[in-house]
Amino acid sequence: MKEINVVLRELTESTNIKLRLTEINNTEIFDNLPFSASRVCRKIKVNDKLYKIYLEKDDIKTLPLIEYILNKSDIEDNIIERILEEKIQWSTIEKSIIAKADKMLLIESEKIDEVLEIVRETYLDEEIYVGKVYDRIIIIGNIEYEDEYANSLKETILQNIAVKVKISISYLNGTFDGFKKAYNDLVLALKIGNKFNIKPEIYYLNKMYIEKSIYNLKEEYLEEIKNEYKGIFKGFNYELFQTLNEMLKCNLSLTKASKNLFIHRNTLMYRIEKIKKETGFDIRNFKEATFLYLLYLNINS
Repeated sequence: MKEINVVLRELTESTNIKLRLTEINNTEIFDNLPFSASRVCRKIKVNDKLYKIYLEKDDIKTLPLIEYILNKSDIEDNIIERILEEKIQWSTIEKSIIAKADKMLLIESEKIDEVLEIVRETYLDEEIYVGKVYDRIIIIGNIEYEDEYANSLKETILQNIAVKVKISISYLNGTFDGFKKAYNDLVLALKIGNKFNIKPEIYYLNKMYIEKSIYNLKEEYLEEIKNEYKGIFKGFNYELFQTLNEMLKCNLSLTKASKNLFIHRNTLMYRIEKIKKETGFDIRNFKEATFLYLLYLNINS
């Protein structure tokens, strides 16, 4: 199988045709077409996927032939999987949005094909790569305020097809090693998030210090503490866990935690005392708060 850009390079070298091919969202795939006011744009379908093709007006007559050749060629469409499996050299895509991007997002969900269509529609007018990689959806691009993007995307999908998604986010540095590490980090973040049922379902592995440490603890030790503290969370609801989580995020600052939880400081103190009564741990103490968090994730996973 060949990448579509390889097929186009071979075609243009043998025919001297100049063209530019992009995905519908303008992500560049191939370009040897000099800028010209006389060039025109058309849509073509290759293996049931739409693309934009730019040609000189004089070459527009070659469009049916180009479309025919592309559809008859044994084209491998999933460039991301081929990059990860090192079946394509990084140098061949150095000018693409994939290599120039600074963020990578991975989406996990049921009804993956329906979710993919919504995501593609969301990024239709932006120079961002959207595709499927193995059993998940991948988004690659220069994305600002990625937290807001991820939250907005979750809401859009939920409203359109009533499906919940989980999203992990990582950073790119323009190198193959950085690309592969970012992808592996995204996969691991989703695994950890799933194991411990972490909410909200937007994950950064580089912020999951405690969760990653717990995930890598020996099973024997986890079973030991699970048995030792069995029943400790009998009266522990999500509101109390949210309080514990926020206290750790805020470095045990009562002022910051109450503000982020949108509750009065007295209400926060009431919850802290309730946690102490239920579990025996005082989450105003960093060691006790951290260990209680470890216990909660382990026992409730």
